[in-house]
Amino acid sequence: MCQLVPKYLEHVKILPSGAILVGKNIVIDGHAKRSLRIITHIHADHIVDLDYSIRECREIIATKITLDLLEALEYVNSNLLPIFRVKKKPLNYCECYSHENEEICLLPVDHIPGAAQVRVELKNEKVSIGYTGDFKLTRKTAIMRDLDVLIIEATYGHPSYRRSYKDSVNSLLADLVKEGLKKYKRVYIYAYHGKIQEAMIILREYGLTEPYIVPSRVYNATKILEERYQFNIGNYYKDTEVLRLKNTEGVVVFKHFNSARYRRLNGKALHIVLTGRILAEPFKRLDDYTYAISLSDHGDFDDLINYVLEANPKLVVIDGSRKGYAEILREHLVERGFYTIVLPERKGEDYQ
Repeated sequence: MCQLVPKYLEHVKILPSGAILVGKNIVIDGHAKRSLRIITHIHADHIVDLDYSIRECREIIATKITLDLLEALEYVNSNLLPIFRVKKKPLNYCECYSHENEEICLLPVDHIPGAAQVRVELKNEKVSIGYTGDFKLTRKTAIMRDLDVLIIEATYGHPSYRRSYKDSVNSLLADLVKEGLKKYKRVYIYAYHGKIQEAMIILREYGLTEPYIVPSRVYNATKILEERYQFNIGNYYKDTEVLRLKNTEGVVVFKHFNSARYRRLNGKALHIVLTGRILAEPFKRLDDYTYAISLSDHGDFDDLINYVLEANPKLVVIDGSRKGYAEILREHLVERGFYTIVLPERKGEDYQ
């Protein structure tokens, strides 16, 4: 096996920018001058330098949901929209696309709407490479098996990051929102794009029927998810159209995470900040009117380990270009008998 590692690494490279290079033609979640740019999901650290890719890559590959959300959330420069629409190549889950003997397949993953894993078959070299992107290990996440190389994230790659409450946090969020509406008549929820839509869907699944008030970009993205992809949301309004509501009490207002610092603590609303950080408890009281809830789109330490155990690849490459604990995760995988390296080399650091 040791002799095969250099051979496999000829086909995998991770740049400090976060770009994952596979084979001769493929770059994933970052930019390089290659034919095919693949985007696993819409989070900011995975769409870095998208404008450059639109200009320089031959095709932009992602699920149709991801491609639509990139436009709805205005992540594509308006001047580049015509080029983007020509170059975008949507793939369904488990659908494959070949280019110069390199076959790309997108596989389902539990993260945010439209997120995907990537499996690449290098036909001439007879090498199979899989990239998880960001994931939670649930029944919605396909395990890529029979791989020569597995590239995996390490956001929570430290054994102290175990989320014992991960199966109950959704119901706790719904209960807290319902209590906030009962007491204050208005609840503000702060989160990043993707997580906002996840929270909207969760609350509907737990029986919440109250109106949502959202920023224009979130409204556009939500409309796409509902009308084109049958997500069950409903009863939502742009924040510029609040006057359409006969009663502005009993509403849930969604705002971007960064606006939480400007929240008004006047006793007239409950504020909920959705964080990706793993807390000791599922929620933490920040002040008299604010709670932080650990609603993460990432697997915890056990999920990362269990994915590798089930996939059982010949070589594990840990993505060390993003925040996390790549080196520590590597140590634990080596202890379990896996040939494991970190690319590019960097020290583990706390996830913010």
